Amino acid sequence: MIHFLYNVILTCFLILHIPYLFLQSLLGKQPQKLLKERLGGFPDLSSKNPVWIHAASVGEVLCSISLLKKIKKEVPDCEIVLTTMTSTGNETAKKLIPEADRILFFPVDHPFTIRRAVQKIRPRLLLIAETELWPNLLRLCGRKKIPVVLFNGRISEKSFRGYLLFKSFFKRCLNNIFLFLMQTEEDRNRIIEIGAPPDRTEVAGNIKFDQVFPSINLDATVELFASLGLRGNETVLIAGSTHQGEEEIFIQLFKNLRETDPHLILILAPRHLDRLEEVEKILKNEGVSWKRRSSLSGQGRNEISDVILLDTMGELMRLYSLGTIVFIGGSLVAVGGHNPLEPLFFKKCVLFGPYMFNFLEISRRLIAEGGAILVNDREGLSSQLRRLLSDERARNQVGEKGYRFLQKHQGATERIFEKIRPFLS
Repeated sequence: MIHFLYNVILTCFLILHIPYLFLQSLLGKQPQKLLKERLGGFPDLSSKNPVWIHAASVGEVLCSISLLKKIKKEVPDCEIVLTTMTSTGNETAKKLIPEADRILFFPVDHPFTIRRAVQKIRPRLLLIAETELWPNLLRLCGRKKIPVVLFNGRISEKSFRGYLLFKSFFKRCLNNIFLFLMQTEEDRNRIIEIGAPPDRTEVAGNIKFDQVFPSINLDATVELFASLGLRGNETVLIAGSTHQGEEEIFIQLFKNLRETDPHLILILAPRHLDRLEEVEKILKNEGVSWKRRSSLSGQGRNEISDVILLDTMGELMRLYSLGTIVFIGGSLVAVGGHNPLEPLFFKKCVLFGPYMFNFLEISRRLIAEGGAILVNDREGLSSQLRRLLSDERARNQVGEKGYRFLQKHQGATERIFEKIRPFLS
């Protein structure tokens, strides 16, 4: 009954959504291929019998890179299809994963569209990043005996409560998954509670520890500073992947901190680029000068202002290498935080707020091992910034511990690959 209602809702969604997507493509606000692929209009790849990897958005795309590269390295003739839900995820994949033979938009999980997509791809294996449980896709794969592996699986506390409300429905869906490779023991216990067969669940670790980090030497660092119009001797505060309610706090704190450190520069990176004008209004109201990253030609320090507003995609990780202190956005407000591992690779002193439930286990362990600092509110953030900006030794200690934490937990990619190797031949 629930499955029937689910499909009725999806049918209504399609009827309403198709005209919207068509109009968006006509206006150039969405890629034209999006509508076609959302309806399962994929190129015919059935003769190639590819591996299908689904990574919903940017975060899942980034965590899939190491596994995808490993597959291509070990099985070079294996065709790889990568699907994403979001346009930003799609663009990120195109920039960072040349190994993917096809990068497509994931179809709406309607029986009609899913059947079209599966017929076109006819995958030898479906790999699902984290927890994208699409009932019709899983049901069809079960019928067609297509092995499905959930990798880097995680179940947040909020999602867990939602799944439990429809446990009988999701239990039937989970029976179509061959193997659950979860991040932690807690994630494994939760997926079993929802209905996954215990003998198909394992803890493989978090593949995000294995993500591909850019190697930046001294020359590259100098060049990166110059591209921002900086000399390289500035103190750089980075607020990465910020959300509404955080930029105003940071801009105000930055103004106060500059009174004692005139060389302080703020790199402000909103998570969603469609909020840039909103953030610029805050900067204007606070009387702070700024320039967008895309407008900087790197022709001298006088070209830029005190705040660099990051309006480019895929650059934040490299910019973390320049930071004196890095704050992880989405954590002072109840968004759930973003990936804190990227600045650890560069041994940076990392701070985040109390709302890190998207990275709950990582943030807990980081704090316990001294590799990051938790700030509970605006006052705590202000206090820690003042302390750390004046204490280089304390910053370096946090950075070193964070780097060691990152190194210690790597290896999930290899473990996951060994589990899926039998399906790749």
